[in-house]
Amino acid sequence: MKVKKNSAVEDGQSRQSSIVLLRICRIFRVLRVFKFARRSENLLILLKAVGNTYRELILLSGVVSLAVISFGSVMYTIDSFTLKECTECSSETDKKGKIDSILTACWWAVITVTTVGYGDIVPSTTIGKCFGSIAVFCGLIIIALPATIIVTRFSEEYEKSKMANDGSGIK
Repeated sequence: MKVKKNSAVEDGQSRQSSIVLLRICRIFRVLRVFKFARRSENLLILLKAVGNTYRELILLSGVVSLAVISFGSVMYTIDSFTLKECTECSSETDKKGKIDSILTACWWAVITVTTVGYGDIVPSTTIGKCFGSIAVFCGLIIIALPATIIVTRFSEEYEKSKMANDGSGIK
């Protein structure tokens, strides 16, 4: 007696492999943009400017990481007392949006320092809210200073390119 395989399982596996193949094809479509990028003069200038500022970008990454860990740890310390008072909360909705771990606090710090502000995690104490506003201002300063350096380098590269084109008679 032959056992018949479940055709629904086989159909599900073939559909899944088809979806994977479709996603791979989409990736190749996206990669075609890079062929266009070689012909775009302004994009090449931007890439040169970013390449010339790699030291500043590494410094920016380090400073942002330090700020995230520092602000996240302090915020966890500030808000952990409120969460301990909420241990008698019966439902998870009462604890939703509260900072209950250092990783959650670091997520809050990433969103706050980069000024994205999702609002999914918020400080629950007045001191935490005041500290959050300080974190936002520090984040603005941390992000704004290297951004001006990158813009300056872009302007320099653009001027070099413009002078090179003007000198060769290309308009």
